[in-house]
Amino acid sequence: MILVRYVTRAMAQGYFLVALVFVALFSFIEIIQQLDDVGDAYRLFDAFLYVLMMLPRRMLDTTPVVALLGTLVPLGLLADGNEILAMRAAGLSLQRVIGMVLVPGLVLLVLMLLTAQYVAPPLEMRAERMRAAALAQDVSVDFRGGFWSRDGRSFVNVGHMLRGRTPADVTVYDFDAQGQLQRYVHADTAHLGHDHVWQLRNVVVRQFLPQPVRAQQLAELDWESFLDAQQLDVLVVPPQALSPLDLYLYVRDLRARNEQAPQEELRLWQQIAQPVVTLAMMLVAIPLVIGSNRASSISRRVVVGTLVGIGLYFGSQTLGYLGLLLHLPAPLTALALPTLILLFAVGMLRRLR
Repeated sequence: MILVRYVTRAMAQGYFLVALVFVALFSFIEIIQQLDDVGDAYRLFDAFLYVLMMLPRRMLDTTPVVALLGTLVPLGLLADGNEILAMRAAGLSLQRVIGMVLVPGLVLLVLMLLTAQYVAPPLEMRAERMRAAALAQDVSVDFRGGFWSRDGRSFVNVGHMLRGRTPADVTVYDFDAQGQLQRYVHADTAHLGHDHVWQLRNVVVRQFLPQPVRAQQLAELDWESFLDAQQLDVLVVPPQALSPLDLYLYVRDLRARNEQAPQEELRLWQQIAQPVVTLAMMLVAIPLVIGSNRASSISRRVVVGTLVGIGLYFGSQTLGYLGLLLHLPAPLTALALPTLILLFAVGMLRRLR
């Protein structure tokens, strides 16, 4: 039990320090990029708040590399201090040692899944909308009252976004030159179509002018939106900001309407593949230390681990974009490389026996 606590503490410290370094590095790069947009509406405080709310997403993006280096560094220090050799000499089997090393990593994996579902998406949505609203014109965002925009004598209000990408509780107000309400349109949901056309669904239309007042209820109604691309950025959340469950439901809804969403589907499978990548990185790090030459220094192991992690990141990104260009199935492009690495790691662990 003492050995378990000792190894667990060493591995947890390794994960924390590596994560701190990577998050600080990426946050510094992010704040430099945000400074280009700082002005009258988007203030320096807003830029720092944006970076702070994006920290959970940065942690998720770096989790596979953190898993690799966070396993590699403390395990390498234990090996260099002959502590692993002492554990083996005390009668601990190799499987027992590997199990003690993997327990903190599995806790990290569970925390990653919880963060991806419940923590990072709402914070990222709020950060992106705050930034987009500050940079856009004729837009007001109240996170309790929804999204407001105007174009001349027309106003639109979106109460909230279903799964971050489907407008819901949509209301359009059209006024005449004298400021009197001419038409009122309310829809339960809207589908963002092409050429700025929104397909409103379950619509109630009230025509106040000219008199008399007329009302009708429609299943669908096409409304030509006046929102530009910058204003739409306030509304529509990018696929990477959605939780895995919300992204799955969104892709399912698109498929039900026989619509293609290759980027969203690829992002969904990349989120599914990330736990596989993280587990593979932990397993790869173990034989890199235990099965390596004892003359190999910890610095050399860190360099090897860093190169492997960076290579995996760019390899998975390249394979994903290549799959989009070649119209390859998203599960293939997202899971092929992680599965190969996982099989490679399992093979290396078997050789250690």
